Amino acid sequence: MKTTIVGVSGYAGQVLAQLVARHPSLEVAAVQGHESAGETLGAAVPGMPKELARMVIEPLGSEFGDADVVLLALPHGASQALAPRLLDEGKVVVDLGADFRFGDEASYEAWYGSRHQAVELLGHRVYGLVEVHRKELPGARLIAVPGCYVTAASLALWPLVARSLIGNDLVVVDGYSGVSGAGKGLKPTSHFVSVNENLSAYGLLNHRHTGEMEMNLGRKVLFTPHLAPISRGILSTSYAVPEQMNSPMTGEQLLTMYREVYAGSAFVRISEHPPGTREVLGTNTIAIYPIYDPRTNRYVVISALDNLVKGAAGQAIQALNVAQGWPEELGLDQIGVWP
Repeated sequence: MKTTIVGVSGYAGQVLAQLVARHPSLEVAAVQGHESAGETLGAAVPGMPKELARMVIEPLGSEFGDADVVLLALPHGASQALAPRLLDEGKVVVDLGADFRFGDEASYEAWYGSRHQAVELLGHRVYGLVEVHRKELPGARLIAVPGCYVTAASLALWPLVARSLIGNDLVVVDGYSGVSGAGKGLKPTSHFVSVNENLSAYGLLNHRHTGEMEMNLGRKVLFTPHLAPISRGILSTSYAVPEQMNSPMTGEQLLTMYREVYAGSAFVRISEHPPGTREVLGTNTIAIYPIYDPRTNRYVVISALDNLVKGAAGQAIQALNVAQGWPEELGLDQIGVWP
């Protein structure tokens, strides 16, 4: 399928280019970018195959021609202006931004502070958290890729939600992200001198991924994100209170339950130790370690993923694979980087 990547100037768009280039059923037909328009793809994304490295990056908003699939890696607010036109032209749209993550207008406006410009499409989008919504994806033409923090916390807690093992109490999530999660644009808080040798919290009480977590988990969430002095990766620690009617699951029983829930999920690894971000670097895998603390009566679930792959571009390709009826792992067989 001929594929156009919109937003290749950003980190997620650059990883999309890398993944599409190695995907046996996708062809990079065109790339569009803002800051890098006019440059070659090889200059913007080092290591591209020679035939693609010479491709010139077109300005945002250029014609989409005969593309079958359009991958949108744009800031929130931009995709909703493009999606109606693309869908009318018969293209499959995969949006890595926030514009179609919520299924209703009110939730989008509450968390993003602006009116949605393509409300008529919200009821037609399929949410691309594959491990939870796999059955809804076949044939999807508008796929909304979840946020990176959201993926880490939602997949960490989903087995407890699916098996009704936690009550309706507040869920607490602490997340730590590499600097690439802040985007490519320079900000005072993401300069080397601000990030190096430093760990800081941000987005207190109102981070936009909170609403998406609440949508997925069906519970109030207190989410605190932190910026870590690493290039890429997310580590999330989530806390939930057990449902009172039954005894909490512990030890091997808890691990077994998680493995059962994710038995058909190639990109979920249930770990027997707390995972670190280096374990999943460059892969579409999320590593999850659940444990129960009897002293505080809390489930504690630690999860790690690469924010640019499983948290963005890789998850987009994974969802597209399922939507097209291809093997879920197609083009996503990276084994990671270690040491």
